[in-house]
Amino acid sequence: MKENYRAWEIDYDEFFRQTSDRDRLKFLVRFAVLAPSSHNSQPWRFEVTENEILVKPDMQRALPKSDTNNRQLFISLGCAIENLLVAADYYGLATQINYQNDGAVISLQEIRQESSQDKNHLIFSILKRHTNRNPYENRMPDEHFLTWIKNLANSEMRIDCITDQNAKNKIADIVVAAGIAAMDDDGFREELSRYMKSNLTRASVGMPMFGFGMATPVSLAASFMLKRFNMNKLSHKQDEKLLKEHTPGMVVISTKGDNSGTWIQAGRIYEKIALMAERNNIKTAPMAAAIQIRDFYQDLQKTLNISYRPQIFFRIGYSDKITNHSPRLSVSEVSR
Repeated sequence: MKENYRAWEIDYDEFFRQTSDRDRLKFLVRFAVLAPSSHNSQPWRFEVTENEILVKPDMQRALPKSDTNNRQLFISLGCAIENLLVAADYYGLATQINYQNDGAVISLQEIRQESSQDKNHLIFSILKRHTNRNPYENRMPDEHFLTWIKNLANSEMRIDCITDQNAKNKIADIVVAAGIAAMDDDGFREELSRYMKSNLTRASVGMPMFGFGMATPVSLAASFMLKRFNMNKLSHKQDEKLLKEHTPGMVVISTKGDNSGTWIQAGRIYEKIALMAERNNIKTAPMAAAIQIRDFYQDLQKTLNISYRPQIFFRIGYSDKITNHSPRLSVSEVSR
């Protein structure tokens, strides 16, 4: 395995071979770095003490052109935090989380000296989870699972599961139009092109093109082409078909507030859903343009008849085609 993919190799029992409390907490960070992030930018830093982990943004890996207000950055932090909390639970650690303006402090305390015996614990989904952009099978996700998703909502957060074909068609048109609008911006394309990597990349940040179904020879020219052309205009018919014919379910997570704290909360909920989906062999794929670009989120609000601010949109369904993991920075590169 290439060094930039080594983070995906974790021996669960290694936690108990750590020689200090700080080392054990740092081991938990190995699960946090496997969280999804916009452009696989991995915009997080972890500061570890004997009983706390501070999670905060690394602004050097922010995306000023595509994520102008850092919404996607804080959503990514929320995903990483959820992975941390899942791992802590598996290893018998009680957690208390204190949100801050620029992240969160997680306090941990041992409640048992052995790992969970639950063979279906969500920690096992962390190493399996991946963004699956492939066409999904023409069957609906299990109704009990969709009900479980809806029940994650609360007074501050709304979750809409869209399975009606007419509603999906309307949302698909919004998502495709938002993607084209995003790629009309030269700065957006230039920034994105730096994160588009060939399938042979040795980089630890960015997205290899196999995640988009691209063959290796073509992937070598992907960044060059994307920087110069609005590829979404060329692929809009294919994108419409993907969303309208090969996406049995769509999910929109919306929040009452619209700030870094609510973005983190939305990220946590998305990651919880993605991990539970993986346990049930269901795949997910976020698409951020309709959330982040211009006022397309208002079109989503009108279509869904909601007042809450949409924060995350993702596809959901079954696929036998598994996408390889994206590369990752090592724990030593993102923590101290």
